[in-house]
Amino acid sequence: MRLKPLGDSAPTVRIARTQCDRLSAFRLVYEKYIEAKLIEPNEYGLRVIPHHLLPTTNVFVAIEQGRMICTVTLIGDGELGVPMESIYYSEILELRRKNLSVGEVSCLAFEAMPVSKFLTVFTQLLRLMVQHARSHGMDQLVIAAHPQHARFYQRYMGYTQIGPLKSYPSVQKSPAVACSLDLLALDRTRPKFWNSVIGSRLPDTEIRSRPMSEEECDDFNPVARQVGSPRPALALA
Repeated sequence: MRLKPLGDSAPTVRIARTQCDRLSAFRLVYEKYIEAKLIEPNEYGLRVIPHHLLPTTNVFVAIEQGRMICTVTLIGDGELGVPMESIYYSEILELRRKNLSVGEVSCLAFEAMPVSKFLTVFTQLLRLMVQHARSHGMDQLVIAAHPQHARFYQRYMGYTQIGPLKSYPSVQKSPAVACSLDLLALDRTRPKFWNSVIGSRLPDTEIRSRPMSEEECDDFNPVARQVGSPRPALALA
């Protein structure tokens, strides 16, 4: 997918399809999380979680002149569940009890750029992610966001808060609130981003799932193991 021109070049937005794509995305997330003091350094210089290795996960990337400038990950509810269950177990369980298929938006990171450019790039990533999620039967997109960022998701994207303010251990005990976007209601509610995100359907070749190969999983597994067990804490059950 090509964006409208921004300066001398137009970033390419796509679902990561190669190990090089994912390596660059994981490096960008690591660098930005280190800058924000959300994680401790590791010897690999990458931010990979166990959920990245699952066939229910896809990484979305924006690349400009061969450089990764923005990435976000969508984690489908698979054998490990979703990461935010570690602190929002009951909230995710309630969605499952309603027979809703859940996907968690995670690992958002981007290079410094003007706000107008970021919104253009992010909207295109969002369009790709939402259309992918809808085409793969997801009903709800959930996110554990910093309270300041949660306001952006709520005002710009139509998310609603489903869980209280909590401390998130996996990102240095930063504050987070649980939010959810009802994909089933988008056609009816039409939030501000509806026309730019839903609009005309993207080609199936652009929104189809592109999980890691077995070889990639083997390569990234040592990094993912450093994060520890992603399963919900028993105390939250």
